[in-house]
Amino acid sequence: MGTLIARLKGSRTLTGLSRGTAVLLALALLLRLALVLLLVPEIHSAWFVPFFDDVIAHPSWDPWQSFLDHGGDPDSFPYGPVMFVWFGFWAWITSWLPAPWGTQIGIGLGLLALEVLLWALVTRFRPASSRTTLLLLALSPVAVYATYIHGQLDLLPTLLIVASVLLLRDRRWTAAGVLGGLAVAAKFSSAFVPPLILIFLLRNARFREHTRAYVIGLIPGLVLTVLPILLPGYRTMVLRTPESQSVVAYALELGPGLALVVLPAVYLALAGLLYRFKRGNPDIVVLVVGVMLTAVTLLTPASPGWYLWSVPFLALLAAPLGRQAVASVWLFWGAATVTLALRASGATWRAAVGDRPASTFSEVGNFVNRSGAVGAVLSTGTVLLGVLMLVLIYRRARPRLDMYRLSNSPMSVAIAGDSGTGKDTLCISLANVFGESATSFLMGDDYHLYDRKAPLWQVTTHLHPAANDLPTMNRDALSLMRGQPVWAVHYDHTRGRFTKPRPIKQRELVVVNGLHALTAEEVRRTADLTVYTSMDERLRRRLKINRDVGQRGHSLENVVASIERRYPHARRFIEPQADLASVVFRLEPVKPLPAEEAVDNRPIEMMLVAYLRGSSFVEALQRTLISVGNCPTWIEYLDTPGSVRLVVHPEHLRPADTAAVASYLIERPEELFTGTPVWLGKTRGAMQLIIVLALLERRKNGRTR
Repeated sequence: MGTLIARLKGSRTLTGLSRGTAVLLALALLLRLALVLLLVPEIHSAWFVPFFDDVIAHPSWDPWQSFLDHGGDPDSFPYGPVMFVWFGFWAWITSWLPAPWGTQIGIGLGLLALEVLLWALVTRFRPASSRTTLLLLALSPVAVYATYIHGQLDLLPTLLIVASVLLLRDRRWTAAGVLGGLAVAAKFSSAFVPPLILIFLLRNARFREHTRAYVIGLIPGLVLTVLPILLPGYRTMVLRTPESQSVVAYALELGPGLALVVLPAVYLALAGLLYRFKRGNPDIVVLVVGVMLTAVTLLTPASPGWYLWSVPFLALLAAPLGRQAVASVWLFWGAATVTLALRASGATWRAAVGDRPASTFSEVGNFVNRSGAVGAVLSTGTVLLGVLMLVLIYRRARPRLDMYRLSNSPMSVAIAGDSGTGKDTLCISLANVFGESATSFLMGDDYHLYDRKAPLWQVTTHLHPAANDLPTMNRDALSLMRGQPVWAVHYDHTRGRFTKPRPIKQRELVVVNGLHALTAEEVRRTADLTVYTSMDERLRRRLKINRDVGQRGHSLENVVASIERRYPHARRFIEPQADLASVVFRLEPVKPLPAEEAVDNRPIEMMLVAYLRGSSFVEALQRTLISVGNCPTWIEYLDTPGSVRLVVHPEHLRPADTAAVASYLIERPEELFTGTPVWLGKTRGAMQLIIVLALLERRKNGRTR
């Protein structure tokens, strides 16, 4: 709980609301306070108050056994140590009150404090839709009935589960585990949530490394859950609760002695759904857990307390989805409240409560026993409304929670261009943004048919398609882009030889980089973005000489001869790919370069010219580069519809400027990048922005493969 309170400190949780919203929240709080002071839920007077009165009067290391020894009902407090500590504290501080059932006032105030914390929590983590979420929570009839009239205590595990899932969304892995473990220590029913989170973490390569932090966080709560098992009273009252049997109460008869238990089957189905999201974001967990918690109420003879578990998740999910989703949640809550109020126990006016609870108390009201078909109709209607609500929320929330469709397939870029035009540099720049551990590279050089000393190179070049194993390269590229790993050799430019085959794993981003990367139609159609790199010829010659002579150790004469010999093949086989690309980059020097051929590592001031087709982000990028990045940028609209020429002078574009431009233009970056993206400056930074924006625009707009 300390982690949660610390997270809320300094935030503007319940401030900054409109006057009307503040008035409604104040009225909702006053209503709850009045219910706490005026009513005594029957379940409190029969179970919880006698238990805590006995605890206060007879302190013991095993309060559950002490209560049983004094003739207590074994069903009175089927909860773990976290619930015991929280409500025991509130019961103790009000036990001295002269009012009837003063201990019960403390329990009610403890519930009210939990609900205020819940409101603050969801506002802190979801500020964009906080007003609607708050109003849904504050005006939820099922929350008011289950908590303050029927009197269930499930707000505490509910708060801990919500906090755990939202901290997971906030990438606070250990804190999420701590609160998840405490939820289990509060009530065993919470135990189904951590496995779902573990499936998500282990399945997603971006988050797999954080599984350990989450598991470490779980340990304290699990220890608190396991240690009390040594106490006999705890085993009797907590582990043998009849409530656990309701999980398997609904089953479909498949034959003699054979039945399908519905809720576990649905749980496994949802776990399988979560397993499908190989590249999902933590918002998916909010959706799946919310659906699961609601399914519990629909597929079991759930007590009113179980409805509380789904309330905050339904509010979080429905709030940003519009009026229909909000209305469907309200209809479900209204129907559930009516059904619960008729079949479950209620409350008594405090002044009318006797000194002792009725000995025949039952949590189930008399209506169930005498309602006949009416009760069945009400329950059926509630279930149908709940199913329709879940279908509506899932259909609307799924695209929003997976904005860039990362769950379907990895993002992919195919980059072609002549030798020495910056393809490898662009690949490194993309890895800087998306994270090296999240990027897979398929390099065209690895598919040369011959090593450097092969005599065939005397009569041909690497630019000729026949000198490369293009069918295998294209097949491997398609496999990676479809999420399947491949094995490939690697061409070592230093030695001019091939290595042994090595695995290339599918990751968040697949980059296919090669001289002929765009020659295959199926690769172009499958890739999210196709890119062609080119540059001013004198600039290309200088950079290629610097690389091949200065870095790869070739002689200047051989490099110059190779450049000259490759011209015919470049014009014939490489340059036509520019017409097939969605983005064409051309680097040009701001000032003309001298014609001499030599290694020259002096810095060159360059400008970037980008030709883009069908990209709607160009105007916004131009404005932001000028206003935020202080980077001169021009747009020229070409004769071909939807095609533009973007000219950028990024000499003074710093990495911090690139990051600032990205923060303005990229929506929900936390869904995309592994860790903190490394934005670069100058031409590399400008190319990063263009590639990322073009790639995300195509994913977001639902480009199909």
